[in-house]
Amino acid sequence: MGFVNIQYSMKWFLAITLSLLLTIPNSCIVKSDDNREVFDVPVIKAKSHYELGYKQGSVFRSYYKRLFSLCRVMLGGILHRINVEEHIAILRSKYPEFLERLRGLSDSLGINLHDVVGYSLAISSIRSGCTITGVSRNASADGKRYLSWNVDLSYIFKILFSRYLRPPPIVICEIEGRYRYVEVSSMPSIFGFGLLNEKGLACVYAMVISNDFGEGLTPLELNHLAMERCKNVDEVREIYENNERESGLISLYTAFGLTATLTSIWSDSSGKQMLVEYNHSKVVFVYDDILAATNHYQYLCKGRSIDYCMLGSRLRLERAYKLLKENVGRIDEEFYMEVFTKDHENFLKIGDFFDICRHGLTYGTVCSIIIKPDDYLAFYSPGHPCRIGYRTIDLRELVEDF
Repeated sequence: MGFVNIQYSMKWFLAITLSLLLTIPNSCIVKSDDNREVFDVPVIKAKSHYELGYKQGSVFRSYYKRLFSLCRVMLGGILHRINVEEHIAILRSKYPEFLERLRGLSDSLGINLHDVVGYSLAISSIRSGCTITGVSRNASADGKRYLSWNVDLSYIFKILFSRYLRPPPIVICEIEGRYRYVEVSSMPSIFGFGLLNEKGLACVYAMVISNDFGEGLTPLELNHLAMERCKNVDEVREIYENNERESGLISLYTAFGLTATLTSIWSDSSGKQMLVEYNHSKVVFVYDDILAATNHYQYLCKGRSIDYCMLGSRLRLERAYKLLKENVGRIDEEFYMEVFTKDHENFLKIGDFFDICRHGLTYGTVCSIIIKPDDYLAFYSPGHPCRIGYRTIDLRELVEDF
C-alpha cells in the first residue's frame, strides 16, 4: 500500500509541476468594473480545416510537443491497442474536414498523421465524472440562459484542465464558411470541446458508460461537427441522428474508455434546450426548462438498476435537480458560483466524493465552467469551486465583425 501511495504521489507531483512549466500563449487579461479578472480569448482564423490545424500547431508547437511527451508516458500503454486506420477511414467517410484539420496539425508539428489521430483517440479515453446542467430563460432570475459543467477527473489530469496561474485553455476557431465557435481545449483539435458558437448555440458534457459497442464518430468529433454547422438544437439533433456514433464499454478491449460516450445538454438562442443521451444504436432527446445529467443514463436505459459504482452519480443527479427546482426564478450567475457548483450538502456535508463539488482522495472536481450564452460570457474556476474563485471569460469576439 505504501508503494502505491508513493507512486501516486509522485505522479500527482509530476502533473502539478508540469502544469506550472507547460505554457500556452496568454490571452489578454483586464479588470472588469467589479474588479474581476476578464480574459479576452485569442482567435485563430483559417480558410480551411487544414489551415486551422496547421495554425494551431504553429501557435502551440512547444506546448503540444511537451504534452505529447507526457502523453507517451501516461497513455502509451493503450496506444498500440487502438485501431487508428479504421478510425481514419471513418473520418474520411463521415467527417473528412476534421481529418484534414488533424492532417494540418500533424504537418505543422512534424508528427505522423497516424500518431496524431492515435493521440486524439487515446486522450479521449480519459475517464471522467462531471455534473452538468442547463437552465432556460423561463427558470432563471434574470431571463438569461445558463449552463454549468463541473469537470471531475483523476487529479493526475489536473495538468490538462486546471490553470491556476495562467489563462484557461480557450481559443476561438474561425473557419471560412463555417460558424465561429469557442473551443475549450488542453490540446486544440486533439482534445477540445466546442462550448459556444456565434449563433448562441452552447453545450456541456458528462461521460456515461455504455454497453452498446460500435464504431463511428467520437463525442468530440460530433461536437465539432455540430458547433461549426448548427445554429439551433434541432440541427444538432440531426447531427446525432444522421451519423454513426462511437460507443462502448470501458475495458481493455475498448482502450479503457476510448468508446465511452458523452451525454450532453444543448441550448440555443431561441431559448430551447435539449439533453442528448446516446449509444451506438440508439439516441434519446429530452426537452425541458431545467436539465441536469451526471454519469449514468436517465432515459436511454430507463428502469435499469444502477450499479453500486454509479451510486455517487445518482446522488449527484438528485441533488442537482433538487437545488435547481428549489431555486426556480432565483437562478443567476451568483447562484451558480456561490451555491450550485460548490455544493457540499449532499452526503456528509464536509466535501466528499458524492457532492457536486467532489473531494475524493484521488479523484474530484478539477475545474468548473459556467456559460451565460445570451451575454457571450463564461466563468471559469481552475480548481474546486469552493476554494478557487471564478474568472470571467469574454466571448463577445464571437459576434464582432459580423
